[in-house]
Amino acid sequence: MFVMDAKDLELLTFLSAHGRWDAEALSAQLGISAGNVDRRIKLLVREGVLLGFSAFFDRRMFGYDTTFLKLHFDQRHFERVLNAISRMPQVASVYPNMDDFMIVEVVHWDGASLKAAVRAMERVASPYTVTDHFIPLHPDVVPDRPEGEALELLSLLIRDGRSDIETLSGKLGLPEEDVSHHLAYLFDRCGVRVKPVVQEDLINPFPTFSIILRMIRGCSFESCYSEVRRISKESWDSFPLQRPMGIWLKCFGRDLYAMDTMLERFRRMKDVEDVMVILPYMVSVRRSVDLNMVSGSSGWGTS
Repeated sequence: MFVMDAKDLELLTFLSAHGRWDAEALSAQLGISAGNVDRRIKLLVREGVLLGFSAFFDRRMFGYDTTFLKLHFDQRHFERVLNAISRMPQVASVYPNMDDFMIVEVVHWDGASLKAAVRAMERVASPYTVTDHFIPLHPDVVPDRPEGEALELLSLLIRDGRSDIETLSGKLGLPEEDVSHHLAYLFDRCGVRVKPVVQEDLINPFPTFSIILRMIRGCSFESCYSEVRRISKESWDSFPLQRPMGIWLKCFGRDLYAMDTMLERFRRMKDVEDVMVILPYMVSVRRSVDLNMVSGSSGWGTS
């Protein structure tokens, strides 16, 4: 069994925020050599902890929305339910939890398509149902939708987010200067972020877990979010939720006492209504959903 150390976890944290940082930039932050950084990344890929790097973006610019659903299931039929749910064309990721439910990331183009996806999942998990909807919080302004060469570049970044400019230039048949210009456009105007695709259940010996915090109505989200980020020192990735208002945190469990202390502090926050812990024993991520969206060949809806 591959065992990660604290420096590996720190590396994943930086990569989640800066997926295209080169080894030199990462080494300056981590206090290790650039060669050591490269070796660690290659080892994480070889061991299957890192499935690669991919470009993530606000799907609204292509006419789609994202909802995370809490679907309950019978543990005796876990394999059948997971396989069926994972193959659904609108499903981008699945987080099966140890307590007989899974969080399913569904991509949809309107309310009717979301309801159809919910009905399809409930038929698979029958007699169990979807009990919660979690909608990510996005900026009020929808980012630019890339076209032409920038769109081709985005497709390449979904496949391999850390491809260097020379490689991208060769694949696109463009001068490196043009590729750099398109990269800046995607990151600055289109809200594209390159992040590692992490097989979270393979991180050992520190169990990974997610926390979904549900906030009370009327609270100051900005101040609450700041306080949550201050407390969640073990968090390596996070994003805010619009409905119900809250925060999704992905955390490392390096210290069980520290984990329990953090959860207790969240429960005592006056603006926190509920704390849900997800302990995934496997994670399924499908980047094909976004690749099909970008290519216009999703086969399950139009933008």
